[in-house]
Amino acid sequence: MPGTLYLYADRVRIVAGRHEATHPRKFTAHEGSTLAEHRAALVAAVSGRRGKRYLKRQQLLDLGEPAFQYLTEIVHRRPRQWFHDVDRLHDILQSHGPEVLRRAMEDGLKEQVFGASYIEHFLQHALVFPEVIQ
Repeated sequence: MPGTLYLYADRVRIVAGRHEATHPRKFTAHEGSTLAEHRAALVAAVSGRRGKRYLKRQQLLDLGEPAFQYLTEIVHRRPRQWFHDVDRLHDILQSHGPEVLRRAMEDGLKEQVFGASYIEHFLQHALVFPEVIQ
């Protein structure tokens, strides 16, 4: 299907037939941009619980080296329970985005704490905004 790309300073709009999507514009080679709804559609298209979990894990691994190191630790420390963390981390990815999750995983690596509950803890503290004084 032919499509048209509209390039803006901060975003790329893609129009192909009746389909349209707008992604943030990336300037680093091989840096991808996947919208949360597209990630969710890919997971929904996979059949079976195991297949969905492995796709979620791959989508997390696509966040880069910090995600790879963090997930490796989780899988080795919890070989029979890692998939619970992957499900929760994927939910965080969907709700907060890749940059926020990547930073939280980097914090987890620095602190040497592993698991979705630790990431949720980092995010709760990171997302607390100081009260605005007028």
